[in-house]
Amino acid sequence: MSRVSEVSALQQQRIKEMQERMRKEQLPDEIKMQLMIQNVTQTLNDISTTLAIIADKK
Repeated sequence: MSRVSEVSALQQQRIKEMQERMRKEQLPDEIKMQLMIQNVTQTLNDISTTLAIIADKK
């Protein structure tokens, strides 16, 4: 599996888990926003890591 595929799969898994949690629990909007921000932050971290790996290979 390529690094890009790994990042995409992890992101999709996080989104699914976040949506499931929001559906199951009655979370206030503030907590939902925090979960979404955490997901975006982790996705950006994954992208940064992937770019660093690519840069190291060159």
